This record gives sequence, C-alpha cells and structure tokens, in this order.
Amino acid sequence: MTSPVTLVSNLGPFPFHFSSDHKAALSLLAALSLVVIFALVQRRCSLTSKVAMALGLLGVYCYRAAIGNVLFPWQQDSKDISKGVIEARFVHVFVLGILFTGTKDLLKSQVIAADFTIKTVGLWEIYSGLVLLAALLFRPHNLPVLVFSLFIQTIMTKFIWKPLRHDAPEITIMHYWFGQAFFYFQGNSNNIATVDVSAGFVGLDTYMEVPAMFLTAFATFAGPVLWASHLVSFLSSETSSGSALGHACFCYALICSFPVSAYIILVTALRYHLFIWSVFSPKLLYEGMHILITAAICAFFTAMDQTNTKS
Repeated sequence: MTSPVTLVSNLGPFPFHFSSDHKAALSLLAALSLVVIFALVQRRCSLTSKVAMALGLLGVYCYRAAIGNVLFPWQQDSKDISKGVIEARFVHVFVLGILFTGTKDLLKSQVIAADFTIKTVGLWEIYSGLVLLAALLFRPHNLPVLVFSLFIQTIMTKFIWKPLRHDAPEITIMHYWFGQAFFYFQGNSNNIATVDVSAGFVGLDTYMEVPAMFLTAFATFAGPVLWASHLVSFLSSETSSGSALGHACFCYALICSFPVSAYIILVTALRYHLFIWSVFSPKLLYEGMHILITAAICAFFTAMDQTNTKS
C-alpha cells in the first residue's frame, strides 16, 4: 500500500490522511456527486448549456485528479500530480460560457417582452453556472454537501413551495436560512482558519489579487449565494409581476440586517473585552463580507424587479 496522502480540509486545521483505498472511495463519491449534480441542474437548461455543464463537471473531476485529490479508474497512484491549471481553466471557460448564455437570454427577454420563458431559462442558466463554479472550488469531500443542497432545493420546489403556494416573504425566509445552514455545512465557522484559501488559486499559476479574492469569497459563501440565486429563479418562474421579487428583496435585506445590527452593538459594548481580536473581530469580518454579498444579491433582485416592471 502506498504511503498516506495528506489533504488539508476546510473543515478545520485537522488534516485528513487518505490511503490509496480511501482515495478510491473518495474518487467514487466525487464521481457520483458530479453525476447527480448534472442530473439535478440540467433539466431546465438549454441544449448548449447542458453540453457545457457536462463537459465542465468532467473537467472538475479531471482537475481534482490532476492535483492528486482523486484517481481515475486506470490510475494506481498519484505520481503525476500537478497544479491542474489547464484543467481548472478548462472548467472556467464553461462557467463563463454558461453565465454568458444566461445573461444573453436575460438581455433578449428585455427585447422580446412577451416571451417569458427566455428570462426563466436565462436565470436558471446563471444559477447553473454558479453551481458549476462551486463544484470546481469545493473539495471532493464537500461535493456531497452541494448535492444535498441541490436535492433539497428540488424537493422543496416540487412538493412544498409550488403545491402549497407560499408567498414571497415565506419562501425568502426559507431560502435565507437554508443558505445559512449550508454555509456551516460546508465546514465554515466564525474562525478565519476555516476559510479555504486554496480555492482562490484554482486555475491561477501566479497570485492575482482580484480573481483570488473573488474565488475565495465565492467558495466561502457559496451556500447563501446559490440559495439566493435559486430564489430569484424560482420567484421569476412562478410570477410575471415584479411585486414578488420586490418583497423578496426587502425581506432578504431585513432578515440579514437583524443579526448584523445586533452583533455590531455587542462588539461596540464589548470593545474592551480580552478576546476582542481573537473571537469578536473574525466574526465581524464574516458579517461584513456577508453584508457585501447581500448587497450584491439585493442589487440582482432589484435588476430582475426592474426587468419584470418593464415587461
């Protein structure tokens, strides 16, 4: 048996030691997860996006195999480990392609106001592109978390939100809390040490500040972002009026502002506490980043709301 391979997890500072047998099991789990991700996401994509998604997910596995996280069936060891830059950039191309296709459909829906299907497909393709990017940035042992997130979205949409016809604020609250739950299911916490910094270098052979910051932030907050983008897609597909998106935007911003406001008050009151820098400041940094992402999400809500109003 080959010597153990150490993989540093974003679940914490404790490293996982995978033998060759364990790596084979992890490879099978990662492959099955990628197949399920494709099955759950492709159903509402256009044919072009389906092909891009399939090739992109294949590229995700090739990237993980290139850096030694997983194995191909014909591969016995990890002698040919590389940075996987080419494989990761291969996936990035498909991510950008899917996002471009979705954006093109959204712009087309502005011109053809009567065709509501184009906008729905465009929003779903943007969501699919974000899912593909998350699959690339997540470590192999976190891919099942992404699968369960997509599976819960599918189940909730089919058996709860559509049949019971919840209003926009109720659906928004559920999406928000599911996003927060999956933020922690990814292995994140209020500790800076749990940030997976390596995600910022996927596809980069040298340090580039802006892409590295974007990739790291997205990998960290992928749960809330994916659930928020699913919320926009769902509400847009269920109603042609802009009122639902407007109410959802207000509700999303409101429920996000409550914990942030409370924590800022606590930090101000306890600013002379002994653990202000070791305990309170990392949490404040997380909340500050969460506010920025929430602002971007609300801007997207507003843009879609304006689109519906014009339609």
